[in-house]
Amino acid sequence: MKILLTGATGFVGGHLTRELEAGGHSVVPVSRRPGPGVDWSDEGLARGVRETDAVCHLAGESVLGRWSASKKGTIRSSRVETTRRLAELLAEKGSGALVQASAVGFYGDPGTAVIDEEQPVGTGFLAETCQEWEAAAQPARDAGVRVAAVRIGVVLGKNGGALKQMLTPFKLGLGGPLGSGRQPFPWIHVGDLTRLFRFLLESEDAAGVFNGTGPNPVSNAEFGRTLGRVLHRPAFLPVPAFALKLLLGEMASMLLEGQHALPCAAEAAGFVFEHPLLEGALRDLVGR
Repeated sequence: MKILLTGATGFVGGHLTRELEAGGHSVVPVSRRPGPGVDWSDEGLARGVRETDAVCHLAGESVLGRWSASKKGTIRSSRVETTRRLAELLAEKGSGALVQASAVGFYGDPGTAVIDEEQPVGTGFLAETCQEWEAAAQPARDAGVRVAAVRIGVVLGKNGGALKQMLTPFKLGLGGPLGSGRQPFPWIHVGDLTRLFRFLLESEDAAGVFNGTGPNPVSNAEFGRTLGRVLHRPAFLPVPAFALKLLLGEMASMLLEGQHALPCAAEAAGFVFEHPLLEGALRDLVGR
């Protein structure tokens, strides 16, 4: 299968490129840089959609950093507008598939309640953005094109993502819970996430919403204790909520809230996780 991939140079995109190529697929990256693939111009995207069998859409402005009005606008538009255009091009083509990224931020802050893909949208900037992000694919759905959205949790990998940012303080013995530590931590091993995207691209009937989270989420405090144990370092120094809010502003909500989201739809479709437990996943990534 020939797959048009946006966000191919990112952390997840790089892993997914290797996963797809290992499975015998051909990846056509969408990039702003010169090189193989297609560019972000309307002509480039149209050609890319025409000449490939499926689209996998990962691209979007990073949510890290303080959320000014301008930053919020870029976060939203980089997801919603690009998804809508790709969906329109697929609708014109009338065939293929769209597998798009979304995020568990869709659920807002449901507390510690266990939730699945049937949970309604939450409140707040991230929830509203995710709802618009997923809705932007409607032109493709209306044209009968298969659409799947992966609501991604905290992606754990060796050379990028959240884990890379956490390793230094934990290795120095400065790790610990954020805020109360009671908030859920919906983690997933990057290998399982990329295998899930491949699974959805290869499946002829997989459509709808899929939580891209591991089957055994933990609390933020339990994540810290587990990472400390794997690294043989203490992990008991809490980071006060007020300090995070002072440093990060509204973005601190990402760290102080969480979603106990289970991958019910993926497992019901037959997907099997290689790293279902947090300690095993961390030992695979950073264990000594």
